[in-house]
Amino acid sequence: MKKTKKALASLAIAGMALTVVPFNAFADSTVPTRIAGNTAAQTAAAIADQTGWTGTAILASSASYGMVDALTAGPLSTYLKAPILLTGPGNTLDPDTKNELTKLNVKTVYVTSGTAVISQAVLDQLSGMGISVISLGGQDRAETSVNIAKRMVGVTKVAVANGLQDALSIASVASAANEPILLTDKNSVPPSVAAYLTANPSITSSDVIGGTGVISDAVAAQFPHATRHFGNTAYDTNNQVIQDFSSSLKFDNVYVANGNTGIDALAGAPLAAMTNSPIVLTDGTVPAAATYVHGKLATDAVVTALGGAAVVSDQVRTGILTGQVTNPSGPVAVTSVTAVSATSFEVKFSSAPADPSKVSFAVTNTGSPVAVTTSWDSTNTVATLSCANNLPEGSYSIDVQNDSVDLGTSTVAITAQKIAKIDINSTKLAVTTTSSSITGGIGYATFKVYDQYGVDITSSYLANNITWTTGVGSVTVPSHGVLEVTPSGTTNLLTFSTVVITGYDSSSGVSTSATLNTSTAAGTLSGITLNKLTSSNNAVLTAQDTSDIWYIDYTATDLSGNSTNDYNLVKNGLITTGDDLELTSSNPYVTAKVVQDPNDSNKAAIQVTVNSTSVQMDMPVTITAMTYGGAPSSLNLTLKKQASVNTFTLMAPSYSIASGEYKQIPFMAYDQNGVQLTKYSDLKDVVLSPQYTGPGTTGVKLVQNPDGTASLWYQAAVNNTNQSQPGVITASVPVTGKISTITINVQTPVKANTLSLDSTKVVSTMQSDGAQQRIDFGYNYGGLSVLDQYGRPMDFTDLTKYGDGGITYNGTTNPNDRFVVVASTTGSSIELHQTYGDGTTSSAIQSQVLINGLDGSGNGGEGVEILSDATGQQTVTFALYDITQANNAAFNPALKNFSALTTSIDTKTITFSVIKNTDIKGYAIDKVASPLYTEYDSTLGRGFTPRVKAYEANPYVWGTTAGGGKVVLKNGAIKGAYVDSTDFTVDPTEKGSISYGTLSGAGNYDAVYVAANKLDASKTGSNTTLTVIIQGADGLTHTVTTPITSSTTNPVAQSINLYVDTTVPGVTLSDDGTTATVPVADLVQGQYLARYINPSDANITGSGADVKDGKNPAPLYFYAKDSYGSKGMDLANVSLVDNSDDIDATSDASHTNFQIDQYGRITHVDASAINAAIAANGHYYFTVTAVTTSGLVQTVKINVVQ
Repeated sequence: MKKTKKALASLAIAGMALTVVPFNAFADSTVPTRIAGNTAAQTAAAIADQTGWTGTAILASSASYGMVDALTAGPLSTYLKAPILLTGPGNTLDPDTKNELTKLNVKTVYVTSGTAVISQAVLDQLSGMGISVISLGGQDRAETSVNIAKRMVGVTKVAVANGLQDALSIASVASAANEPILLTDKNSVPPSVAAYLTANPSITSSDVIGGTGVISDAVAAQFPHATRHFGNTAYDTNNQVIQDFSSSLKFDNVYVANGNTGIDALAGAPLAAMTNSPIVLTDGTVPAAATYVHGKLATDAVVTALGGAAVVSDQVRTGILTGQVTNPSGPVAVTSVTAVSATSFEVKFSSAPADPSKVSFAVTNTGSPVAVTTSWDSTNTVATLSCANNLPEGSYSIDVQNDSVDLGTSTVAITAQKIAKIDINSTKLAVTTTSSSITGGIGYATFKVYDQYGVDITSSYLANNITWTTGVGSVTVPSHGVLEVTPSGTTNLLTFSTVVITGYDSSSGVSTSATLNTSTAAGTLSGITLNKLTSSNNAVLTAQDTSDIWYIDYTATDLSGNSTNDYNLVKNGLITTGDDLELTSSNPYVTAKVVQDPNDSNKAAIQVTVNSTSVQMDMPVTITAMTYGGAPSSLNLTLKKQASVNTFTLMAPSYSIASGEYKQIPFMAYDQNGVQLTKYSDLKDVVLSPQYTGPGTTGVKLVQNPDGTASLWYQAAVNNTNQSQPGVITASVPVTGKISTITINVQTPVKANTLSLDSTKVVSTMQSDGAQQRIDFGYNYGGLSVLDQYGRPMDFTDLTKYGDGGITYNGTTNPNDRFVVVASTTGSSIELHQTYGDGTTSSAIQSQVLINGLDGSGNGGEGVEILSDATGQQTVTFALYDITQANNAAFNPALKNFSALTTSIDTKTITFSVIKNTDIKGYAIDKVASPLYTEYDSTLGRGFTPRVKAYEANPYVWGTTAGGGKVVLKNGAIKGAYVDSTDFTVDPTEKGSISYGTLSGAGNYDAVYVAANKLDASKTGSNTTLTVIIQGADGLTHTVTTPITSSTTNPVAQSINLYVDTTVPGVTLSDDGTTATVPVADLVQGQYLARYINPSDANITGSGADVKDGKNPAPLYFYAKDSYGSKGMDLANVSLVDNSDDIDATSDASHTNFQIDQYGRITHVDASAINAAIAANGHYYFTVTAVTTSGLVQTVKINVVQ
């Protein structure tokens, strides 16, 4: 439980957003096992002390007839950070409550009942104490629940209850989720509740608590997207609620309250919500929920009873802690049914069946049976039902029969796997220095990630989506479950007493934060152990380059036994010789000495160097370190003979290589010491056969990459047969004579084989008369892709491959137009229009559209627009054709004579339903899950630049059908958008990808963009509610809302990437992504090799507006994908690479004919000189490297052609 409290405290520190100073929050590191007083009022006061909230309180009646008004006060209590206090009947304020109000310095009290329950005299006493009184009481309990709900803002979900225990069961969950609890009757929705729902269209889902015996299906259907949580009894419902919401609950602390009296659970709900803890209800016995809760309890969990032993006995509290349910008086019963993974369910029983083989389980999904296998635990009280494959997401019914006795049916939901919990399980940030480029040390911590079933998914792909941040630098994940903290600039991590690390998963919304201690060492050395030799590149101690440096990993302790690496303590605690602080070395070629760590001068490192470039044989080395008061420690090493290539092993590629393709071949090379070699300069003497020497030849070639490493490329022979043909490759090492040979099965020529249509990019229901959607091969919109017969994607946006549809196919001069994709349809409900790569659209209505063709400017990137017309259903077919087939040979892509296409390779269809206006029953807006970066600054006068737009939110607005399905709204449906905070601005210039109109007129469904404004230095973030105005299909005005937050946390580069626009004629990118080809005419002075640059820099401010903020990029440029998921951040530097011994970077060694500045701006292009160099030498090339502020590097070699 201690770690839970620390985590909560960390959240408070990290967020810096708490406006209430806790009275005694977390003053004691031990959570009590019982919170109680002699009266209900005293218990409520004790609970209030635990919350630590001050300034505001909620007053409820402790009388049984008054408590019904306060049932729903829990969520408001959490929202206001106001504890719930109690007073009894009569005209006098309870004295214990009065004392608590004074102690907590309460200035405002919300009263949950009218004066018939809490008298006017009591209210007058409150006023006399200087307390402002706000009444929440309504005409009935339902109206009271509505009055309470109205006090909460940002509500998107409600809980619905009828019975006392049901409301208490959901209270802590609802409180933590900002989810008001509304009270209803069994067979009708009270008018006040119905009115509240109508007035709050932002409420899009609801949790109905209890079965049809307390809330009928007809009533439940009147609440938006209702999900029912229920059991056979109120206590079974409590059990089911805990199970259903287990992914959002934490089981470090569990509370127990009496479900019959209920008053303690009411007061305890806000306290439980503070730690996302469940409340277990008891009727005086250990309920069935104890079985499930026990299985979820943390190792050091605390079970806390709310109220005295008369309401929650020690036996009940202990029973929940141990999972020992009170034995039922009847036969075997099912105590819980839960999904424990995406493939299995777990059924727990109150006791072991007499014969488990006679227990049967029937699992169904929407009525269809699901095959499962059953296994029992050693006690025969737990059965696991497993499916061979992952179960589809949905609701499953599990019926249990014990011989002829029906033990009941349970409904369990299987959901798509998601992150439910992120746990930073380190308590200290371990600071070390492993890179000579970092001056402030590197910190390490560990973490675990769990899904909604409690399964450890730290090593899964989902964990890779977590964004980690810290205020002292950047956080990366070098390996599964490990966090690496790199400080900003020259910041030294050890200067901080604590470091806060925060993790956030945008898909699930789950976050975590932890405050980790750092510490400096103190004392003198009592001992040292030399552990192992290390180097930054894992190099073996070798006589070769005397500039190489190794370090000895060591463990040193001060007199108190604390580990230390403090420089002064280590150098003064070791016996050394000379001014260089040398340790004893047995080999004259090897020196070991104490130095200041190059990454942190406060720390000591033991540096090892070699002073000879050549030795005749491997030699032994012993290095010895001794403290003044301790035993010596020695490290035995071997000085290796200088490295040379020993083995070069060819490896078969995991992918197919087809006729005439130029593909990379994997290899592994090692020196005589077993160290892997990757540099081209180390491997260039390897003999390869057959050798590729240029176009028209078949063979293999070792290629120098832009970063100096080597890659191996194979030019396959042309194979025009109907089966694969062997190609033999051999590599030999001259010094050792070792040979490696592989046979490549060169496949038949590549053919387009499969056409894919991504249904997530298309919404099949559209409003009539002008709703639009667009599809292409990913240049602008996406949705279509093509795979060859070997399952590999084919790039249909690249003009050099399959995107050049404007020229007649010729197998010799223009082989790239062999495959075409055509969209076609007939009918009056859907129109097709040609879209172009520049974002424009043809006005001509076409029944067939060529998708992979040229746009109006001669570039690629064509697609199709789908425009709704009259109501009805109409199918659009996407067909892939090979125009070398005899049945299609007459087709000319330039003429687009589609009637000549008769035989397709593959087709995909989607049927669109174009619906009438009256079929649109509501409206919805996409959620904005992640905070926006505060980029927009209206005072600079630059408007909404492309960089600002990169950080904007763009939630789509939809119509909805009666069943809740999305509907694409027709053009011009969006009439405006507004935010309720000056910290945000709606971008009125953005039209969206459909480009119908801006919000200043009539916008499309994708035209809503919101920017986060720069904030005052005192703020770390802000929030707002976005309201969008819709001209409804019914002719009326409608609104939808969604919350948006912002953050001032600077973006951190997660990756650095290269964009190459291969739709531009002549622009290509090599298969390995390291070399681009660009015509000299497309390298224009003033353009940028970076997506965005710093517009406030003096060198940029004086430039024309067209070169600011990414408005003028070259056909290829670098960009960083940052921690906000945006591509908007600056790069630290873009520069040309010079030639060196290891890298042939440029044919223009002095960079005379092509120059860029540090932003990547092209400052000089001498096209005539470049063309002359190409004519004389056959080539002109240069290499560019881009670096992010977090140290990520990307390099590309650019071949310039005429």
